[in-house]
Amino acid sequence: MRVLLLVVLSLIASCDTSERKLLHGHLFFAAGNYVGQFDLRDSSSAAVANLGDVTIDHVSTFMGGDLLLTVRVFDNARETSRILRFNPRTYSSSPLFPGLMAEYLPGTKAVVYDDGLRLLATHRAKAYRDETVIDIHGYNSRPALVVLSNTEILFDSETDGDVVIHHYDVERDESRPLPALSKICVLNGSVWLAGSAQLLCRAQSSSSQTARYVLVSLDGTIRKAPQLPDDKPFRALSYLPDQQIVILTEQSESWGGGQPKYAVWAYDESADESYRIAKDQYLGRSVAYRP
Repeated sequence: MRVLLLVVLSLIASCDTSERKLLHGHLFFAAGNYVGQFDLRDSSSAAVANLGDVTIDHVSTFMGGDLLLTVRVFDNARETSRILRFNPRTYSSSPLFPGLMAEYLPGTKAVVYDDGLRLLATHRAKAYRDETVIDIHGYNSRPALVVLSNTEILFDSETDGDVVIHHYDVERDESRPLPALSKICVLNGSVWLAGSAQLLCRAQSSSSQTARYVLVSLDGTIRKAPQLPDDKPFRALSYLPDQQIVILTEQSESWGGGQPKYAVWAYDESADESYRIAKDQYLGRSVAYRP
């Protein structure tokens, strides 16, 4: 009887695995001064380029298949951050402007970036010279950014200790606060699920050690909690719209207090299920998806 039960469980497990989507595409990520590429088909990874004496802090998509990289460099014993345009095919890079993080909105060909004091929008049509101030946040605050569409973003701003999430339309140059969403979500580590128009965010009541994620509309309506293991510290990295998949990373402590270990998970929005796709794989805190 016990042998039969084990066989049945094995068959169920194999059926569950076979019904999972076959993923495709690549994720570009940063590890120190390296740009890496993670293959979603077989969960393999490879180094793409070494950028030398820099630390890469943020990776995002840009026009023409290029990437936007935020790098920290030491120049004359002083640390500065700048935004680079990086071509992963030729391994060439070119500086755009000083900044701490940037996201590209293809609908307006605008780059929204943080210069350390302000959140700005600058446009390719104006050679990235004319800038629109979206928000002023001060030196000790770092706004989180989540891209909603080709022309819209979410960002957070702190005032008198209260963090408020805002919606900003680059095309119209209009910003509005979202107080109901702000009471529920931590924007850092959130991703927008464009197909179902909902935000996968870490709930305000959860801790960073065991982040509890919820699916929420912009008006603050909680739709449901996704099927994710409750005891794992996840961070949502990217939504793959053509596959309806969210990529998350899991951090766990090593035995004996060594370096933390990382794993990569996928959350299937249509099936409402999650599963690990890679063990011992570091993807950092941001990735850029290429189908």
